[in-house]
Amino acid sequence: MTTSLADSLHSLGLFVGADITADAAPTMASPSWWGADSECFDVRTGDASHSPATVFVKKMIGHADAYVDVAHAFAAATEAGERGVGPRVHASDAAAGTLVLENLVDSASTATLNVFDDDARLEELIALRAQVHGFGSITRTATVFDDLRTLSALAVAKGVALPADFDWMARMLAMAEQRIVTTDFDTVPCHGDGNVSNVLLVDDGRLLLLDWDVAAVMDPLQDIGVLLAEVRPFDSTARQAFEIAWGRFDQSLFDRARVYGIADCVRWGLIGAYADSARPGTLEYSKLSDWQFLRARAGLGDVHFYDRLANL
Repeated sequence: MTTSLADSLHSLGLFVGADITADAAPTMASPSWWGADSECFDVRTGDASHSPATVFVKKMIGHADAYVDVAHAFAAATEAGERGVGPRVHASDAAAGTLVLENLVDSASTATLNVFDDDARLEELIALRAQVHGFGSITRTATVFDDLRTLSALAVAKGVALPADFDWMARMLAMAEQRIVTTDFDTVPCHGDGNVSNVLLVDDGRLLLLDWDVAAVMDPLQDIGVLLAEVRPFDSTARQAFEIAWGRFDQSLFDRARVYGIADCVRWGLIGAYADSARPGTLEYSKLSDWQFLRARAGLGDVHFYDRLANL
């Protein structure tokens, strides 16, 4: 960080005590992602005469600027807090990369995949994500294919090592994009990230969304597709979840959502590879990248993938 956490909070007009370094415990909002683009702190001032006395601070890491529109992500997080879709935001400074949120460390936990094995809980999450369609702060217009081009160019510019079959993945997805762009569909603001570690389970029963880095105005089937890729990786169980999300089952639209999910795996593979290059040594980012590319490889190499393309 270029500035201390205390300085960042003071610049936002938030009081912190002199013992901030002792009271700000590093923490992880998403244990599966190990802070590739941010560091998080559980800040407790110990002085109830100032508000807020406890906060959760997200501090963006410099290299994330290459693939995250921080101002846009922070604006979406702020609106999410106002609408009850995410934690309340007390203050934000996009230039400094500092977002200060309500502290839910003691009253919430990070969701895991098994939570959404329950169709009723999955339906709650789908309904929560649908509320994002009304957000006015989400103005970035980009498909997952647009993001893939940006990330691929970044990988080349930074000399990031990619799988030997990456060009094959890109060609396969280019065919899918060509067919998708010829279809007629509406776009709406969406969260765009299906990772369930970006969902908080609050003790009072609420679900809240975190991390708006890939939020954009997009085909709503993309938002459904990235979620299904995470919680329902097999078609046999994904069909019912799709019907819950879309209101009816349509094989062509289902296949489009599934293709979006495969493309999203490549996106996170690229982000993981770039993060590993920018912050080497942990192996956490390279493991994530390898896993996401493996998932994409399975989807693209499936005997039914060309059937999906033909059905788009």
